[in-house]
Amino acid sequence: MPPLPGMRSLSDSAAVRHADARAIEEGIAGEVLMETAGLLAAREILAAFPPGSAATVLVGPGNNGGDGMVIARHLAEAGWDVRVQAPGARSPETPDGALMADRAVAMGIVVDEVDLGALAAGGRVVVDALLGTGTAGAPRPPVDAVVEAVAGSGAPVAAIDMPTGINADDGTAPGPAVRADLTITFAADKPGLHVAPGRLLAGRVVVADIGIPRHLQPPPCAWLATRQVVGAIPSRGAGDDKYRAGGVLAVGGAPGMSGAVRLSTRASLRAGAGIVAACVPDAVRAEVAAGTPEVMVDAADLDSIMRQASRMSAVAIGPGIGRDPATGALVRSLLAGIALPVVLDADGLWHLGDDPGALRARPAPTVITPHAGEAARLLGVPRDQVEAGRLESARELARRSGAVALLKGPGTIICAPGELPIILEGGTQALATAGSGDVLTGIIAALLAGGMPAVHAATCAAALHALAGEVAGMGDGTIASDIIEALPAARHEGAAA
Repeated sequence: MPPLPGMRSLSDSAAVRHADARAIEEGIAGEVLMETAGLLAAREILAAFPPGSAATVLVGPGNNGGDGMVIARHLAEAGWDVRVQAPGARSPETPDGALMADRAVAMGIVVDEVDLGALAAGGRVVVDALLGTGTAGAPRPPVDAVVEAVAGSGAPVAAIDMPTGINADDGTAPGPAVRADLTITFAADKPGLHVAPGRLLAGRVVVADIGIPRHLQPPPCAWLATRQVVGAIPSRGAGDDKYRAGGVLAVGGAPGMSGAVRLSTRASLRAGAGIVAACVPDAVRAEVAAGTPEVMVDAADLDSIMRQASRMSAVAIGPGIGRDPATGALVRSLLAGIALPVVLDADGLWHLGDDPGALRARPAPTVITPHAGEAARLLGVPRDQVEAGRLESARELARRSGAVALLKGPGTIICAPGELPIILEGGTQALATAGSGDVLTGIIAALLAGGMPAVHAATCAAALHALAGEVAGMGDGTIASDIIEALPAARHEGAAA
């Protein structure tokens, strides 16, 4: 069962192949599964593109190519102008793939060599049935040249099972990759379709049920969190007071950066915290107090912070806290001494340096929320390495820190040590705005204060944050304050989904 309502299973390619093989062992012919896959994919393509379109179906030598041959038949039967091409003019060679090629030939469909010039010129729908899920690493010659021609053509693309060049299990693209408008994947959804860069290249994803029996469905290797997980956020009880609703303490707001703690604390309130306090330097106390009158404001020395923490339920450390070395000592003291759930963000993470393992000694749960650059510093690797392998980077952050790691970016990933990763389905470019991360920190702190387990709080907060970015309706003009004010409506919409 998924950890929260509103989560869907994601399966790796090996598990899907095993389920496929077991289904065949139990009496479902492989050709039936392939015919079903090709028919369902063809239906999705026919629905997605104008009637009577022209298509170039690119097939490889494996079963993915066999699916392509079935698709070519159905598109031709629907009146499309269909050409089937393959690197080296190699028809599918697996037993079921070869059978589908023979059936297509009987209809007058032949497999020709790929015309790279015509392909690059565009003008036809491209059906990518080259490699599917069964390959790893960058496409090799001559497939790489075909992929580059498709990628540079600007033609509309429907990918079959996976866009060629994308790893089904982690979304990595070690070489050239097809950019699809539509991906029809079979039997189970795949992590690689929801983790960048694969997420950015898959287009709209459709999961086609090809008839593998329920008891043979592949097990999950990760979870996809939809907007429906927002409904798992508990509401206040009729007898709750402000403390039982959850108290949040935010520590941050260095001079010149007080806006970050103001955004974070306001987000905590809008996300349902009953009481919020901020411990900030004396130079900005009046500024922070005036910005959000509902927030109590206190000094940022260790004694004041510990006094405020004693009556709160969760702590947010980092929004606008700055990089002064003395602040680093304070952050480490707080992490060691506060026996409350903590969300650590922004410059709070900076003070960990490349030692996320320092969090293992904490007496209570911790959530860290790095973007790719912060994750790279924590792991001691180049940022490009994190961005190229986001899923593995998130896993490694959780393993080293012992904390729940929320790696921000396209396809936010939440990892708890020893648990399956969670990938956020939603998200919008509107969140790419200054202060958006501070808002997320405030939401996580509010949900921690309300008593949610750390991994659930991080997941629901990320989903609520993303949905609020959509509900705000400001598009590229969205600012962090818009996200905050949209939180109540987004929570209602997510709960009703």
